Amino acid sequence: MVTFIPEWIKVSGRAIHIKKALNALDDTCVVRRPIRPTKSTPELFVQHPDKGWLAIVVCDAPFSAIDPGQMFETAEQTEFVQTLANFSNLAGIPPSINKSLGKLVVMWSCLPEEVTTLSKQYFERFGLRLLSREQFSQHGDKLIPRLFGQLDEVEAQLLLGSFFPEAEIPAVCTTRRHFNRDNSAKLTRFFLDSQQEWASKLDLELPQEQMEAVKDLSVRLINGVAGSGKTLIAINRALMLADIFPSQRILILIHNTPVVADIKEKIYRSRGGIPSNLEINTFSSWAHQQWRNVFQARLEMPGIPVVPALIKHNRASWPDLKQTEEQLQEEFDFINDSLIISVEHCINTSRSGRGFALRKTEREQIWALYEAVTSTLNSCGQRMWSAFPREICLSNENRRLQKYNHILIDEAQFFAPSWFQVVKLTVESDGHLFLCADPNQGFMKNRLSWKSVGLDVAGRTKKLRKSYRTTQAILEAASRALAQFVQGDPEDYLEPDFTGMEPGTPPFLIYVDTPQDAVDRVTNELTAIIDEGQLPLASLLVIYGDNIQKKLLYELLEKRVGHRKVWWLNKSEHKKEPPSGYGKDYLRMANLDTATGLEASVVFLVGVDSLLSESGIPGQSKDELDARAEENGRKLYMAMTRAGQRLVMVAAQKLPASIENLFQINSESK
Repeated sequence: MVTFIPEWIKVSGRAIHIKKALNALDDTCVVRRPIRPTKSTPELFVQHPDKGWLAIVVCDAPFSAIDPGQMFETAEQTEFVQTLANFSNLAGIPPSINKSLGKLVVMWSCLPEEVTTLSKQYFERFGLRLLSREQFSQHGDKLIPRLFGQLDEVEAQLLLGSFFPEAEIPAVCTTRRHFNRDNSAKLTRFFLDSQQEWASKLDLELPQEQMEAVKDLSVRLINGVAGSGKTLIAINRALMLADIFPSQRILILIHNTPVVADIKEKIYRSRGGIPSNLEINTFSSWAHQQWRNVFQARLEMPGIPVVPALIKHNRASWPDLKQTEEQLQEEFDFINDSLIISVEHCINTSRSGRGFALRKTEREQIWALYEAVTSTLNSCGQRMWSAFPREICLSNENRRLQKYNHILIDEAQFFAPSWFQVVKLTVESDGHLFLCADPNQGFMKNRLSWKSVGLDVAGRTKKLRKSYRTTQAILEAASRALAQFVQGDPEDYLEPDFTGMEPGTPPFLIYVDTPQDAVDRVTNELTAIIDEGQLPLASLLVIYGDNIQKKLLYELLEKRVGHRKVWWLNKSEHKKEPPSGYGKDYLRMANLDTATGLEASVVFLVGVDSLLSESGIPGQSKDELDARAEENGRKLYMAMTRAGQRLVMVAAQKLPASIENLFQINSESK
C-alpha cells in the first residue's frame, strides 16, 4: 500500500479522488504533503525508490477563465500563468533539480480536450505536463510512473531539506553517519526514513484542519526495536508540534534523568535552544511539580535508607512475613504503582510477573504493614517515592493540574499504571497522547499490557522493525542474548528486520583479572581511540555496572581525557546539564540502570558481567530466580544495543559459554 505522509484520514471532496488515484501506484511509493505549505509550494510530492520524484500541483481554475484564446487576458489567466511559472522554477532548490524533478499539473475543472489546448500553449514555455481530472483519476497509475524525474542522493537530500525540513536529523542526534562508507563531504545530511517520518507525523493535523478534529483523546503507540528511531520520532514530532501550534503546550516525558539531559544537549547543539512551548522532563521531576500544583505544598521525600528501616522496625507486628525488606518495599511500590486502595483490592489484584506468590493472609499482612509505614512517613510530612503519583490520581483537586495539548512518552514500557493515570489526567480532553516503546526492553514494569493501564491502542499501533543505530552483528548478538533469558509470550517480542543493515563486526569481549583491571583497561582503550583523533568525544559512551569502582573510573577518564570533558550522567552536579554547559564535546559515562535511551557510535560495557552470574537471594523460588534472570537479560540487551558501530565488553568474570560465543574474544584475553 502507498505510504501517505502525513496520513490522509479525514479526506473529502477532491482529496478522495486524488488519494484513490495515488493508491493505485506501486506499493513502494511515498506520497508527501508539506505540513506548512505556502502559495508557491507544490501540493504533493510522490517518491518512488527507483524511478525518482514527482511534484504535483492541483489547479481548480475552469477553462473558461484561463482559455488562452481569449481576446483579453483575465486576472484568472494571469494568476494561472504565474502559478505555472512558479512551479516550473520552484524557489529554494537549484536549477539542476528543477530541471530533473518530474512535475505534473492536474487541471481539476477542465475536460481532456481543454487540457490539450492548454498543453499546446504552455508545455513548450514551461515544460510542465498537464492532465485533466478524468485522465488523472482513470489512468494515473499508468501515466504517473512515466513522469518521475531521477535525482541523485545529494539532490534528493536538498529537495527534502527544502520542502520537508522537519524530517531532517541533525548529525549530532544520530549514529547513522558511521554506516556510510563514502566519507566525502557531500553526504553530511540525514533524514528520517519514510516509516520513521510517517510515524512522527501520525495524526498531525494541519492548522486549517485542526478545528474539524474529533474532540476525543487520541492515543498512538510506536513499538520499535532498539535503534529504530523511536526517540528521534518523539523529538521530531514534538518540535514540529511546537512550531505548528505555538499557542499549545507540548510535553515529552522520559523516565530517565540522563537521557533528558542528553536530549536537551543535542537540541541545543542542533537548534540553539528549546521552543518555549515545549517541555522535556523526567516523569518523576514533572510529577513532583504536578503534586505541588495539586496539594499546594512542598513535597518531602525520605532518604534512601528510611523506608527499609521503617519496614524492619514495623514488621515485628507481623512475624509470619518471610519476605526480605527489599521484597516488601517492592510490594509497597507495586501497591502504589497499581493504585491499590484497600485490603480487599490488594487481595484481588493480579500479581502476574511478580516472581513469587502471596497467600490471602500474607496480602492482608503486607497491606497492614504498608499502612503502618505510610502513616509514619505521612506524620513526618513524607511519602514513598512511588506514592506521590498515586496521591495525584486519588486527589479531588485535579483541576489544579497543569494541562497539555500533546504529551509524548519515550520508553513508555517503563511507565507504571499510576504514571499513565497522571498523564491521562493532565492531557486536554481533545489532546493527543503519543507513546514510543520497545517491548524487548521491558525490564522495569514487565507483565503489563496497554489495556491494563487504561490505554486502548488496538488498531493504533505502528511497529518499526528496522534498526538504524546499530549494525547487524551487534543487534543479532543482543537479540540472541535476550532470547536465552526471556521465555514470555512471543507476541511481546519484536523481531528485528535485518534487511539492508550494515553487517559490522561482532561485539568484542576482553577478559581481565579483576574489577580494578577492568577500569584500567577501559581507560586505556578509550585513550587510544581518542589519541587517534578520528572520533569526537560525543561518539563514545561508557556504561558501567554496580560492581565497578565508578568514582575511580570517572577520575581516571577525566585525567586522561581532560578536565571537565567527561560527562558522568549520574553525578549529582551533572544530572541536569553537562559539566561545562551545552554545546561542547564530552565523553559520556552512565550507570547501566539509567542508560536506556542513550546511544553512541562506540560503547564500552564494564562491570555488567555480574548480570550473567548472579545467583539471586538465598531462599528465592524458581519463579523469582527466573524473573531476575529475565530482568538481567533485558538489561544486557538494552546495554548492547546502545552501540552504533562498535561494542566492547570488559569482564572480570568468566561468561557462560552461550553468551561468550556471541562475542569476538580479544586474543590477549585470558
